[in-house]
Amino acid sequence: MLNETHLPSIKALRTFVAVADHMSFSKAAKSLFVSQGAVSKNISALEQQLGQPLFNRRLNGIELTRAGEQYLPKIIEALEIIQYTTESLMLIDQVEEVLSLNVTPSFASLWLIPQIQDFYCLNKNIRVRIKTGDGLIKKTNGESDIAIRCLQITKHYENATLLRKEKLLLVASPQRLKHQPITTVEDVQQHNLIFHLTRPQLWEKFKKQKGLTQNNHYSSTGFEHFYMSLEAAKGGLGLALLPEFMVNKLIQQEELINPLGLSMETQYGYYMFIPSYRLSSRKIYEFKQWIMGRLGEE
Repeated sequence: MLNETHLPSIKALRTFVAVADHMSFSKAAKSLFVSQGAVSKNISALEQQLGQPLFNRRLNGIELTRAGEQYLPKIIEALEIIQYTTESLMLIDQVEEVLSLNVTPSFASLWLIPQIQDFYCLNKNIRVRIKTGDGLIKKTNGESDIAIRCLQITKHYENATLLRKEKLLLVASPQRLKHQPITTVEDVQQHNLIFHLTRPQLWEKFKKQKGLTQNNHYSSTGFEHFYMSLEAAKGGLGLALLPEFMVNKLIQQEELINPLGLSMETQYGYYMFIPSYRLSSRKIYEFKQWIMGRLGEE
């Protein structure tokens, strides 16, 4: 039984989280900048201290034991609380608070960065640190106060607030439409389509929804992020499907055109993730109020 006066070290617990995150001792070692032997030693010591194994070692890799699966989420939360509380205490005597965000690259470049000055005008003592990331949120560290992701809509995400459902607009450059106008929906079939690598079915869904049956040519280059597709559309490479709140201003400025007002609602939405123990923070409250006011669904 674990002695209350001899709790596991922070180093051992961080090692456990890193191994569980990567499901590899070697990859965990690289992420922690230590040797694989040091990782193995820390895990063995932790398992010995707990009196039970946390990982099953197999020929084709490792996996968490039932005890490891139960232990992991609580340890992640505990480490986040320690880091967050420490950072908050260190900031008490500082005039400015730092808010750390982790958002998707397109959301950062096409919406957040152009809007952030408005947040500063309303919150002069808060400064924002922006990092980018993609995919589901892994609760493996406390580096970010808030994360924003575009994910399939569901009610099962933990600590998540749906900011906005995704609506994609069909857009093209004025120069392209000048030479090849779109006056009917069927005209879309005469254009190159800018291919989205991480959402390969977007165009087929759009065409099915609009009753289009002809095969289009896709652009020679596919793109991973919306901000890349936007630049391709502005450069006249073809038609693109882009989130309306990211391109509305460009349409108003006539840098892009949304022919016939064509659009498509998807099964995706923009979610904001905030750990429950951080909700009482002033900087997080102010940012949440601001972004829901600027971006939230009407």
